[in-house]
Amino acid sequence: MNLRQLLRALRARRRVFVVALASVVLAATLASLMMPKSYRATVSLLVDTRDEQSLSDALRPLVLPQERMSYLQTQVDILTSPKVARAVAQELRLAESPGALAALGMRGARSGRTEELLVEVLRRNFKAETSQSSVIQASFTCADPRWAAAIANAYAKAYVDTMLELRVAPTRKAAAWFDEQLKGLRANLEDAQAKLAQAKLAVQAKATQHPESIPQVADNAFVQQLKAELLHGEEKLQELATQYGANHPVYRRQVSENQTLRTRLQTEMRKLAEGAAAARVEAGPDDALKTGRAGPQAPEETVLVRNVQSAERAYETAMQRYVVSQVDSRASQTNVEVLNPAVAPLKPYRPNIALNIALSLFTGVVLGGILAALLEMHDPRVRSPEDLQSASPVPVLAVLGEEGKRKRARLLLGPPATVLRALPRPQ
Repeated sequence: MNLRQLLRALRARRRVFVVALASVVLAATLASLMMPKSYRATVSLLVDTRDEQSLSDALRPLVLPQERMSYLQTQVDILTSPKVARAVAQELRLAESPGALAALGMRGARSGRTEELLVEVLRRNFKAETSQSSVIQASFTCADPRWAAAIANAYAKAYVDTMLELRVAPTRKAAAWFDEQLKGLRANLEDAQAKLAQAKLAVQAKATQHPESIPQVADNAFVQQLKAELLHGEEKLQELATQYGANHPVYRRQVSENQTLRTRLQTEMRKLAEGAAAARVEAGPDDALKTGRAGPQAPEETVLVRNVQSAERAYETAMQRYVVSQVDSRASQTNVEVLNPAVAPLKPYRPNIALNIALSLFTGVVLGGILAALLEMHDPRVRSPEDLQSASPVPVLAVLGEEGKRKRARLLLGPPATVLRALPRPQ
């Protein structure tokens, strides 16, 4: 059956088509009017990927698009989790409200499983959607518009509270853990510093006893001058001993001058040794490694200096993490804000009568066409020369009927080519 035959069948069996179309539309309209009404309330949540109250997020101000979409999907999963639904049921005390149970279709629920059933019903009727933006549309559907708006707003509040709890609880535990670790790290640092100080004091004492072994003392110009003068005085004293003897006043004066030079030399060397040792004690571990003033105990002191450096780095790192955890654990708000609170809807979300009627019209047209085609196939009729030609190979010589019908048929469908070839052309 081609399109022309189908159109002729529909025209001939238009009553069946109209009855089928009217029946489907009427049934859909009655069903839509008899269906229970459901109302949907929507709350808009603005989720920012940055957290202004977190020190860790301040180090990464830029967020990649893939990370932002993954973060928003995580927020949707949290929003639709049983934890948030349970918080909504407890916040509104839905189990104790007959009106809420009736709006959720739970009038005959058993009291022992009311909370579990509430969580399941809330999750089934709740829907959260997000697009390319940072706004999450959270909707709740039930039979009462006021309860729909109340539950949607309660969902937003429970979600914000849950986000704050999920953020603060781990950071508090981390801060307590870092506090305990800092005590041990501080003790290790103090022990390493004490060992290094003892080593420096030992070096200082040895340098005071043997100041000539210190490079800063041996290379000092004034010390070299005093040594040269003392050496010259000793040579002169030997000459005076040969010339005058040990009891001569000139010899005694030279002995006194040499003793004075020797005392000045020892005093200056001790002063320089004490200054160098004090500088080593006051110098930090980095300065001791850079300047190379380790003296005879350079390898041992280098090990102690490196131990102090490692202890300092570990303590400073733990202190930074502790400060970040302390700040994050004291946060009082999240990066989620309610953009548009939910209001009680004026029109029901379901049933959508206009949409149902439009769908019933389409369904009725299809069903009427199918019925007409089936009836035509079951009880075929000859409605045109084409039908006669398809039923028999005998050529059509003429078409009998009213002139007006023939004209309309020719205008709409046109005569078949076999008919034109079967009739002779008039002379």
